[in-house]
Amino acid sequence: STTGVSVLFTVFEMDAGPVVGVRERVLGGDEKADELLPELFTTGSELLLECLDGVFEGKYVQDGKGCVIQDDAEASHAAKMSKEEGELWFTENAVYAHNKVRAFAGWPGTSAEFVVDPMSDKPKQLKVKIITTRVTRHVGGPALGVHEVKINAAGDALVITCDDGSQLEVTELQPPGKKPMGAKAFWNGMSGKPVERKRVGWSTGKVPGQA
Repeated sequence: STTGVSVLFTVFEMDAGPVVGVRERVLGGDEKADELLPELFTTGSELLLECLDGVFEGKYVQDGKGCVIQDDAEASHAAKMSKEEGELWFTENAVYAHNKVRAFAGWPGTSAEFVVDPMSDKPKQLKVKIITTRVTRHVGGPALGVHEVKINAAGDALVITCDDGSQLEVTELQPPGKKPMGAKAFWNGMSGKPVERKRVGWSTGKVPGQA
């Protein structure tokens, strides 16, 4: 996968002008949006400076001369994001959830609802911000106890099993009213009480790029 920046002439339509220059950035798969944004700003500024001489010399002209003309038919619409889209229910595949955490880093952010001591008389609902994740099982299968949240063997991540059996590890999160913390600190704060992800309607899961 790649992202990148473009330098283009301004026209009345949004991002539709002739393209003067493009620079791509290959994605490793764990970058977050709020980390990429300043990097791409810097890359875009450098690219703009490189293209300006060509604009002043007439090599690139707003009518399209020397530029790449965009094909409107190939444009993809990006709907406005809402805060509700940042909610994680783990009914999707772990890769989908991981990419959601990466894409929504900064704003609107991602959150999940946990239930602490779910079998007690007074289970506690806990909504936490999910900050950093990694995928440990890309394709799952039938699994028991999918709602149970565990700590991994290394003690540095919460293990969450999605409805399709794929697994996501949460390495950094933020409980209400507290600063971001590692999974180990969060788990120690539970004082041995069992934790589950909130139960919602079952889903077959969703893997990006597949129907």
